[in-house]
Amino acid sequence: MGGRSDYEERKQRRINRCKVLSEKAKKESEARYNSTANRILMGTPGQPIIIGHHSERKARRLHEQANNDIRKSIELSEKSEYYESRARNAENSNVIYNDDPNAILKLKDKLEKLENQRASIKAREHEGWELTNIGANIRETKLRIKRLEEQETLVFPDTEFKGGKAIHNKEINRIQLLFASKPDDNIRSRLKHNGFHWSRIEGAWQREFNKRTIYVTNALIKDVLNKEKEESEEFE
Repeated sequence: MGGRSDYEERKQRRINRCKVLSEKAKKESEARYNSTANRILMGTPGQPIIIGHHSERKARRLHEQANNDIRKSIELSEKSEYYESRARNAENSNVIYNDDPNAILKLKDKLEKLENQRASIKAREHEGWELTNIGANIRETKLRIKRLEEQETLVFPDTEFKGGKAIHNKEINRIQLLFASKPDDNIRSRLKHNGFHWSRIEGAWQREFNKRTIYVTNALIKDVLNKEKEESEEFE
């Protein structure tokens, strides 16, 4: 079975992180709203700033601080709502990701529901955009199922190159490029250009495992990583 073995765990960590950030921002927003400056001004509503009085400078600072606290409170409240929304969306999302080990089963279930929907639409003799849209969705779902099923049969053997090796990390559904030392700017640029991303946790440059990634990896090894090896050997 493809996908990441830690998919559900990572998903739950993202949800929990968003909830923590939302609660933190909420508490900070409340603290700003109930700041000392705001409590003082709320306790003396309508108290004017007396121009020329010895208290003018202190009063202006107090009002400025209160305004800043209210502005920051609003910003933090919006931040809290943003992360709360992200957590809620992640919990209720029906999006099927390739990293999900159950992606094929979920896509087949989705396909069955779509085909039932299409049959229902046809039964009530409804034509036009409904059938067009659902037909396109069915075709795309079938293609994804086909690609993922084909992916289950793909094999990528460990491949060495100058200064490192490429491996298929099945646990996280990634092809990884492991370097003995930090690659130079040119190589890092080529890796990024070809869809590889540095993972500090994994200590590797990696990209989601699929047929296209295998092709790109082999091309990089041939045209970039081992090409530099050949060039250096010419000058020995």
